[in-house]
Amino acid sequence: MEALMKGIFKIGAIITTMAMLNACSSGYVTIAERDSYAQPTWYAKCAETGTEGWFWWKEEYAYACGAGVSVFEQAAEEQMYAIAMNNFAKRINSTVNSDTKIQFKNNKGAETKETSTYISYQVNDTKIREHVSRETGTYKYAGQTYTFVKLSMKKETFDALLAEAKSRDAIAQSN
Repeated sequence: MEALMKGIFKIGAIITTMAMLNACSSGYVTIAERDSYAQPTWYAKCAETGTEGWFWWKEEYAYACGAGVSVFEQAAEEQMYAIAMNNFAKRINSTVNSDTKIQFKNNKGAETKETSTYISYQVNDTKIREHVSRETGTYKYAGQTYTFVKLSMKKETFDALLAEAKSRDAIAQSN
């Protein structure tokens, strides 16, 4: 009887240990190691707006995407979020200064062309709130971590933030 109890106790201990190991291992995600650079399809085709839902329950959203790359995974994630949030901010509250110059020179029969472009974004402090979801992708390639994110914000929230920014600009210009 005592041997039977010891056997049951051992089996119980083994099952408990296996369950704990399984619980620990199932909490991890394996990050794919790639042989070449790639982007998720949704990132390569990142639309600024779109609709989600079914039939008459569709809702409009504004999107912003960003990517990050670093040997440090957390640094790559911070880059992707910062870039995606900056893409929202540029669309909501920015001014753009752009200058392109093209010059053609014809020197002794040899035609040369010089082009220079300068683009500057000025993004003031911008309120960004209520982005509701994110879609991410991560992989490793050549010792670097590549991360991609697509943030979604309800279009009505995006439009309200855009109207706030325009109102602030109008007030600032009138003063």
